[in-house]
Amino acid sequence: MFEKLKLRGKLIKAFRTAEIYRVIKRGDRISYQFPKIHRIDHQHNYTRYAFSLLNGVDPELLNKKRWALRQVLGSNIEVNGSLKNFSITVHHKSLPKMLNYRYEVIRPHIEKMDLPVCIGQDICGNPVSWDFADLETLLISGEIGA
Repeated sequence: MFEKLKLRGKLIKAFRTAEIYRVIKRGDRISYQFPKIHRIDHQHNYTRYAFSLLNGVDPELLNKKRWALRQVLGSNIEVNGSLKNFSITVHHKSLPKMLNYRYEVIRPHIEKMDLPVCIGQDICGNPVSWDFADLETLLISGEIGA
């Protein structure tokens, strides 16, 4: 319970830092109205915030102010959504610098491809591969000895 309240406060702090809110003036008082938070899903590997922007708030602010969101929430964030409904996923770990490829893990992802190339893995640890046979043209280059 208290964990969700702390996470909610952290998201509101991120909105405040990124200036994603509406200012309401009533006489001498100024108050701020932040986006409506619908759900906070806190897991071992990630935290996902689902929210909707207020009418009149530019959705492009989320992309323009991504640096401010990263300063508060962490550097491994992913913003999804359009127009009004959005989600921010904060990954608690980053991609590893070195990968050990194990064929038994990669095989189910590439066995139906004609010319598979395993690129790496995504932030969740799933293999990322492309089928180069689907491309119209292909140029492969590299340094001498690569």
